[in-house]
Amino acid sequence: MEHRYAVRSRVNELIEIWDGQEKYGEFETENWCSGGIFVKNCHNEVGYFDGKFLTIKCYLNPNLSYQATYSVIAVHKTNTGIGFKWSHKQY
Repeated sequence: MEHRYAVRSRVNELIEIWDGQEKYGEFETENWCSGGIFVKNCHNEVGYFDGKFLTIKCYLNPNLSYQATYSVIAVHKTNTGIGFKWSHKQY
């Protein structure tokens, strides 16, 4: 059972999902909050990695000099996407 303590905001951004050096693809977010992020239409490409750390990178923006990168863990999968929670894993 998932317990949410923060309000999720609708955020539609392009992100990339990585497993180490393997890129699963580019997907769109549906919402996120301080506790996690829900990524649409990635459930068939990524699968479900119970307890495995993955990396989410905000889509490369040529107007920025950096790319935001986050460590996440999959917490639930639906037929529309995967919910991830933020991790404290260091890079």
